[in-house]
Amino acid sequence: MSQPQPAIVVRDVSKTYRIYGNPFGRIKELWPWNKRPHHKAVHALRSISFDVMPGQCVGLVGGNGAGKSTLLKILTGTTFPDTGSYGIRGSVASLLELGAGFMMDFTGAENIYMNSAILGIPRREMKRRFHEILEFSELEEFIDAPIRTYSSGMICRLGFSVAVATDPDVLIIDEILSVGDMRFQRKCTERIYDYKQRGKTLFFCSHSLYDVRQICDTAMWLEQGQLRMQGDAVTVTHEYSTWQNKLYDADGGTPDVLPTDFDRELPHIVSATLVDLHTGEPRSRFQPREAVGIRVHVRNGTVPTKIAVGCALLRPDKLILFSASTEMDQVPVDLPTEGCVTLCLGDLRVLSGAFVVLCAVMDEHGFHRYHQIPTSENLHISVSEERELGLVLHEHEWRIEPIPARGDDAVHDHPRN
Repeated sequence: MSQPQPAIVVRDVSKTYRIYGNPFGRIKELWPWNKRPHHKAVHALRSISFDVMPGQCVGLVGGNGAGKSTLLKILTGTTFPDTGSYGIRGSVASLLELGAGFMMDFTGAENIYMNSAILGIPRREMKRRFHEILEFSELEEFIDAPIRTYSSGMICRLGFSVAVATDPDVLIIDEILSVGDMRFQRKCTERIYDYKQRGKTLFFCSHSLYDVRQICDTAMWLEQGQLRMQGDAVTVTHEYSTWQNKLYDADGGTPDVLPTDFDRELPHIVSATLVDLHTGEPRSRFQPREAVGIRVHVRNGTVPTKIAVGCALLRPDKLILFSASTEMDQVPVDLPTEGCVTLCLGDLRVLSGAFVVLCAVMDEHGFHRYHQIPTSENLHISVSEERELGLVLHEHEWRIEPIPARGDDAVHDHPRN
C-alpha cells in the first residue's frame, strides 16, 4: 500500500524584501554606473522546509516580523519565493485578508459570484451555494447594496462566508477568529471545528496560543525567518510562551488571554470568586497546602447550549502556573439556565506570591470562548512557615543508598613502624 502524499510541501523556501529609503532608490540601482545598493535587505524567510500531511491541522506561531504572513502569502500564491519550491495538493482556500479582492462598487451578490470565479468555482455551483453563503453571513438585507456601503465587519463576514463555502481540501487561515460579533465568531469557530472533524487539512496562524492548542495537532514556531521548532502543538506553544516571557519584564497587568467582551444572550460569567472550600465563604488569602475553591457563577444563553468552564492561575508576568477545564477533564456542565461551577484545589501546592485567576465559559468542545473574567480578587499565598524555595511544592522523599567500597578503592590503615 502506497504512502499518502503530503498535502503541503515546502523545500528550502527563502524570501528577501528590499526596503528603499526613498522612491528614487530603485531607479538609482538600475544605473549602469551605480556601485552600491540603495536598499536594506530584510530576510523574511530563510531556507524553510516542512511537510503537512492530508487531514493534519498545523499551527503557525511567532512574533511580529517572524515571517508568518510571508509564508502564508507564498502558500496562497500571493507572492513568490526568491529560492526554493513549494506545492499544495488539492483545492485550496485562504482566509488571510478577508474581503481582499472585492470590488467596492459591486454589490455583495456580485462580489460573491466574482470571488467564487477567482476561487475556481463554476457559476452553476455557486448558484447552488448562494443561499448558504447568504444565510451564514447574515447579510440578506444588504446583499444588493454596494460593498462600499458595508462596514469593515460586514465585509469580513462576507469574505469568510464565501471562503468556507468552497469546502476546499486545504484551508489556510490567518487570524480570522475575531470576525464580527460574539455570535458570528461562534459560527466561525463551529465551521472550522466541523472542517477539522471531517479530516480536512488546516494551516492555522494565530497569536492566540490557546486557539493553536485547541485546534491544531502540531505546530511550527517561526523566529526571524527561520523555523525554530516544529512538533506537538502543546510542546511548541509552551516553548514559545516560555521564550516570550523571558523577553518582557513583569508588568503586573492581567494577561489578554481570552475575550473580555460578551453578549448577554449567550453563555456568560456572572461572577468569579475565590472561596474557602471548608466554609464556602469568599476568601483570597491562603497558606500553602490549604484548600482553595474557584467558584464561577455561569448563566446559560437565551437558547441554552452545552458549555464548558475553565480556570487558569497566572503570575503577573503572564506565565501560566496551572489550568484546568471541564472539557479537558471530561466533566459535563448541565446548566439549562444558570448555576455555579467550582474548581476545587484541595491541596494548594503554590508558594508565596500574588496570582491572577482567570475564568472562562466556552462551548462544549472548549473551542469557542464566550466570555472571561478574573476572579474578584487575586489569589494571595502567604509566606510559608517552612523553608522551601521556588515556586511550587511537590511531594517528595529521599532515598539513601550506600555504595560498598571496592577492594582497590578501600582505605586501609597501615601500622606505623
